[in-house]
Amino acid sequence: MFNDGAFGNVRRTQEEQFGNRVIASDLTNPDFVRYAHSFGAEAERARNPQELRAALKRAFKRRDGPTLIEVPVSQMPSPWEFIHMPRVRG
Repeated sequence: MFNDGAFGNVRRTQEEQFGNRVIASDLTNPDFVRYAHSFGAEAERARNPQELRAALKRAFKRRDGPTLIEVPVSQMPSPWEFIHMPRVRG
């Protein structure tokens, strides 16, 4: 789970299309790792690529239930240019 502390796409739209008038898009999140543990799931936080790689390896080895991996991030780039890319037909 990538955690940017906001509804990132909503915030970006407000900044780009509404003159930086931002409302109700920043979040105060719970501790998602502790929250997942409270439901009996495995969970951990990965703060860099090395930690993420190790967390993914551990998660794939587990066979007894879900694993949440939280990755704290700053503002993410817009995905829309990739979602709306013209399709190459062969």
